[in-house]
Amino acid sequence: MIDVERAKKLQKLLGERALRELDEYPDLDLSELTYVSGVDASYSRNEVIGVAVLLDARLLKLITYSTSRKKPQIPYIPGLLAFREAPAVISALIKLPEKPDLIVVDGHGLSHPRAFGIATHIGLVLKTASIGVAKKPLYGELKFIEGKELIVAHGRTVGALIKHEGTKLYVSIGYGVSLRSAVKLIECMLKPGVKLPLPIHEADGISKRLRL
Repeated sequence: MIDVERAKKLQKLLGERALRELDEYPDLDLSELTYVSGVDASYSRNEVIGVAVLLDARLLKLITYSTSRKKPQIPYIPGLLAFREAPAVISALIKLPEKPDLIVVDGHGLSHPRAFGIATHIGLVLKTASIGVAKKPLYGELKFIEGKELIVAHGRTVGALIKHEGTKLYVSIGYGVSLRSAVKLIECMLKPGVKLPLPIHEADGISKRLRL
């Protein structure tokens, strides 16, 4: 089992690193990407099921998906979700036939108490741009800035609130992508009649079928 206090210290250390690098994160455009992955996790028979889908970035069409099952190494503890779910998700991502240029994660990134949510965790481990998208807030303050609802945490603007199909989506920087690009990319991945960005929608659907 993972030592909880050690895990929190590691998150704080790596979160501080991510915040220091924040101004260096580049702008990304969907037209410049080849593959996008969406990830999700579910539970079945005391196992975490990690799901990673691979989509054509330009068409946003599902190409393939992979899965991985692992025993959780830590009980559910708020703020430490990544240590419970990321191993299975990362394993599923590694199994994909192509490495994605961007990973969209069902969860938070820098909008986390130690600036190291699951989206940042996965992106940093795989050295791949990542964005967190969650349906509920976790950490930070919503502020209206220049007509936009932005998430401010750790003294930095790390996310934004997007409203789509009657759902509030809390978008946050994971790793290696600017906030401006993160918001634009997620908006491009939204489709009428579908509440979640398409990469997460596809991963969520597969995840639900596997846990039955």
